[in-house]
Amino acid sequence: MATAVARAALLCSLLLTGGQALAAAPAAARGRTVTIDVKDAEIGNVLRLIAETGGLNLVVGDDVKGRVTLHLRRVVWDQALLVVLRLKGLGSERYGNVLRVAPVERLLAEREARARQAELADLSAPLKTWLIPVSYARAADLLPQVQATLSPRGTAFVDERANVIIVHDIER
Repeated sequence: MATAVARAALLCSLLLTGGQALAAAPAAARGRTVTIDVKDAEIGNVLRLIAETGGLNLVVGDDVKGRVTLHLRRVVWDQALLVVLRLKGLGSERYGNVLRVAPVERLLAEREARARQAELADLSAPLKTWLIPVSYARAADLLPQVQATLSPRGTAFVDERANVIIVHDIER
């Protein structure tokens, strides 16, 4: 019963002011403003209300727990979201109109795992050869710019007789 009352109070305390932005809000934070006044509210419910204000779908994992007390008046919804996330050591990833909320450590670990996976994919990718004919310049003069774009496995060299840059690298 107490959670139902708290939920009803939370829903009633959310006041939307149609599309008006605060004059002091930075350009990235313009949008609908929100007023929230809650005490010891579940973080998941607060995040859900803020996401609904911003027109986003929300995914919150089981590891997002805790209670918050907020008194926010006429705050742009994405600023309110950022404050709540930082308060609880949470981060977010946005995929289109879906917002995923998780602890910052978990998001960083996932990002590092994706980077390692991409590196492993690059190491196992087959090499391909390109012949790049150069006109109106010397291929040797362009070689440093080409080498700067290669993967760690890539090589490039010049055939001066044909004025061609020969590149061996993975396809990206």
